[in-house]
Amino acid sequence: MLALRTETPQSETRRDGIAVLPHEWCFGAFLAITWLRLVFAGGAALAWSFVFLGCLVGSVIVIRWAAQNPTPWRWRIRLLYYPSVMGISFYAMEYAIPLMVNHKFDELLLAWDRALVGETPAVAWERFLTPWLQDVSMLGYIFFFYYLIAGPGYYCIRNVPLFRKCIVGLFVMYGIGFLGYTILPAGGPHRWMTFETQLHGPWILDWTLKTVNEGSNCVDVFPSIHFAATFYLLLIDWQHHRRRFWWALLPCVILWFSTMYLRFHYFVDLAAGFVVTMISWWVAQYYGKSALAARLDAEEAATLKPANVGEPVTVVAPAEKA
Repeated sequence: MLALRTETPQSETRRDGIAVLPHEWCFGAFLAITWLRLVFAGGAALAWSFVFLGCLVGSVIVIRWAAQNPTPWRWRIRLLYYPSVMGISFYAMEYAIPLMVNHKFDELLLAWDRALVGETPAVAWERFLTPWLQDVSMLGYIFFFYYLIAGPGYYCIRNVPLFRKCIVGLFVMYGIGFLGYTILPAGGPHRWMTFETQLHGPWILDWTLKTVNEGSNCVDVFPSIHFAATFYLLLIDWQHHRRRFWWALLPCVILWFSTMYLRFHYFVDLAAGFVVTMISWWVAQYYGKSALAARLDAEEAATLKPANVGEPVTVVAPAEKA
């Protein structure tokens, strides 16, 4: 009896070089720029520079490791590396950014709001504060965390090529957004301004507002990633998961309203988030139709494909009996 062992075809990755995806370039650029800015700032900033350098080096290692054998599971690990690095760099910015930029730009963002819409919504909508609406708004705000995990997570489990496309745009958005945090750091109306009426929602807001505020890095305002990320995920779902788009639409609209109503953001933060989303969406669409996407999909499929007629095979004879 003969045993057949298929030889793994030489991957396109090895013939054409390792493919670096758009979000890996973009988020990597954010990490590299922030690292260099901290290095040149010197002093205590130098220690924090190693956090961003470590994240950058880690991305190179993960990319090379996954490319050696681009199976679906290796691709999942490569793509999920960026959510983990996003979390690390997000909280590191709370301490690193003040070492690069010695003031916040809330006054500038407020001036832009007043020039565009007359008054920032956090102030203009203060007379509409009601406990029940604040509770509903906080529910919408918290929906962000669910959608950010469940949205890409669905594609991660069900369809790795679509997960790749989703992550490409999402982390182009995060790369640009985080760079915006380092250039125009701001705390938001709730940290920078004084209001006559305090927020109060007995059922939800009063129990969650402190936790939400403590989860901030205190510079995460411009652009609004709460708006940009959910808008982007809605666009992805409109294209690939229409049913979820329809049930997620209303919570997202409430979320967008809540970012200003609950005083987390200025109007210009959402306007900037819209621009960032459009850039990210265009990159994801361009990537999805590119030869690079087709090549990577084919490489991944090749790791799962059984031996077919015409593929090289090695015939292994069984050992002779003594």
